[in-house]
Amino acid sequence: MSFDLRAPKPLKDCQEWFASIIVRPIDMDNKIASLAPTGVPIEEEASKFIAPSSTLQSHQRIELYNQQYWWRLLSVLQEIFPLVVRLFGYSDFNQYIGFKYLVKYPPTHWNLNTIGDNLCKWLEEEYIDGDKQLVKDSAAIDWGYNQSFVAEELEQLNITNDNDLATISEATLYLQPSVHLFQFNYNLFHFRDQMLEQSPEYWIDNDFPTMDKGEKQFILCRSPSLQVIWSEISQGEYYLLKRFQQGSSVAEACEWLETHKPDLMNDTAKGIQAWFQQWIARGWLSLKPSIQQKKPATPDASTLFAIMRAKRNNIHSE
Repeated sequence: MSFDLRAPKPLKDCQEWFASIIVRPIDMDNKIASLAPTGVPIEEEASKFIAPSSTLQSHQRIELYNQQYWWRLLSVLQEIFPLVVRLFGYSDFNQYIGFKYLVKYPPTHWNLNTIGDNLCKWLEEEYIDGDKQLVKDSAAIDWGYNQSFVAEELEQLNITNDNDLATISEATLYLQPSVHLFQFNYNLFHFRDQMLEQSPEYWIDNDFPTMDKGEKQFILCRSPSLQVIWSEISQGEYYLLKRFQQGSSVAEACEWLETHKPDLMNDTAKGIQAWFQQWIARGWLSLKPSIQQKKPATPDASTLFAIMRAKRNNIHSE
């Protein structure tokens, strides 16, 4: 930890002690831990750093800061992860996830909107119960909603003529930062919508909604009206958009799909032209917001669509 070397040692010691106390989790009754990190009773140690007031003892005064630290962080975490909170209820969410996560990954930025950026990682590392996959997936889409809302808006891809098409076909395309892709074995987005219709307390005594099963692909994005919305998409769309998420030209994305997912080629050939037009109209695609690296020449978009149609016809003829 860095500090001003000119600061008096008593001030530095007091600040370090203060920080070490307020970051310690409060107990189930929202009380400060009975022992300080040194192992000394908090009533005894607090009196060395804090004077009592007319109404509160020394340890009760530092307890207020301890409580406010945790109540603030836990409330922000609960707001960012509303589905996960409903799976557990407020109390269990705090005890099984909130406190443990924030001890391992305390906030390091003044913007508390970033407080959950490691929760999915923590769940993978630390959470061991049988519902781990559901909890991880729920956290992922909750975090996706948060990030979609605050994400930067890049200049949208715009095609107005054939010259633009020829230029774009050679460029690396990227998904907007506000666009997120998911693949689950159930319709977790519809489940989330139903869960959020009721408070966390409601689900403690009531059965969860039934989820539609089967592999499904989804896109989560910010609309022009600044609403975060989701929709189910086809496998072909999902895998092509995943390539653009990593940075890819149209030709490279189609080549990857043909190599790794040949069973999707027929449906993709039917839909790719309409998909591409929709992606552009919805502002999902962008050029990399920096100087473009030159790529080897690739077929333009119209040629690619013709190739896909030819592949489709060959499949039908077989």
